[in-house]
Amino acid sequence: MLITTPFHPAYVTADRIARAKNLELLLTAGIGSDHVDLAAAAAAGLTVAEVTGSNTVSVAEDQLKRVLVLTRNFLPGHRQAVGVGWDVAAVAHRAYDLEGKTVGTVGAGRIGRLVLQRLKPFNCRLLYHDRLRIDPALEAEIGAQFEADLDAMLPKCDVVVINMPLTEKTRW
Repeated sequence: MLITTPFHPAYVTADRIARAKNLELLLTAGIGSDHVDLAAAAAAGLTVAEVTGSNTVSVAEDQLKRVLVLTRNFLPGHRQAVGVGWDVAAVAHRAYDLEGKTVGTVGAGRIGRLVLQRLKPFNCRLLYHDRLRIDPALEAEIGAQFEADLDAMLPKCDVVVINMPLTEKTRW
């Protein structure tokens, strides 16, 4: 058995599968198997499985962290602070508050819903696109607005968070 994550740097390629003569099971700690060569796994008779929900909160919090790191211009500020000194004007020039911005999520399953819930205190306008609409009571509680048309939603957003596994159906 090989336990992987979609974020592991060693993707499960056809070559790796061919060299693992005793391998019978590829288990992903999380959701998504775009890091596995599924055709090679099927040809080798391997079972490919996912432990969905095992890291839902961690991924949602990581998504929120990424939004904050990017909007607050953290990386250039960090490089500046540890390198040449602190110039707050240079960092603040490209830093933005989330308050008042429109944040859209593509995918509102377990992770997407948690991202929306965590964004609510930032006083953002929250939009989401998914093939299924979330429960209206939860939608109202979060303050999120459903957008049936992804192409119509994207231009309305200052920030877009993608919360879905990469599959043939989600590749665009």
